Amino acid sequence: MAKIMRSTDRLELKINDVVFTISPLNKEQKQEMSNCTFISKGQDVYDLAQAQFLYVKYGLKSVKGIEDYHGNEYTLAFDDNGHLTDECANEILTLEDKPKLMIAAWQLLNGVRQLKDPDTGKELKGISLEVITEGK
Repeated sequence: MAKIMRSTDRLELKINDVVFTISPLNKEQKQEMSNCTFISKGQDVYDLAQAQFLYVKYGLKSVKGIEDYHGNEYTLAFDDNGHLTDECANEILTLEDKPKLMIAAWQLLNGVRQLKDPDTGKELKGISLEVITEGK
């Protein structure tokens, strides 16, 4: 049977010892990400860094297992709309496991539920995924 993600569902993405809780993006957020394309020297160019920033800003809802370099537990900062602040999204993008996070997040955005290394096609190591249904 086909499955669908509700806007209230959450994905728990575990990368090594860090657990990220991610929500599906809505139509407006996906549209904003698609606007990361611009023309340079007559070619369409996709601003991947901006798209990654927007995905983290809009999709990340909680995180466990991150600390700063002083050993303090890292907590996310949200704006009045319930999205990460720009500063917080930028900080998340400095994580040591950012490449795995972005590969997994990009595949999740496109509906993939079996996460694979785009270079080898093999299952990503050190990553697990669970869908948590919060709504009806």
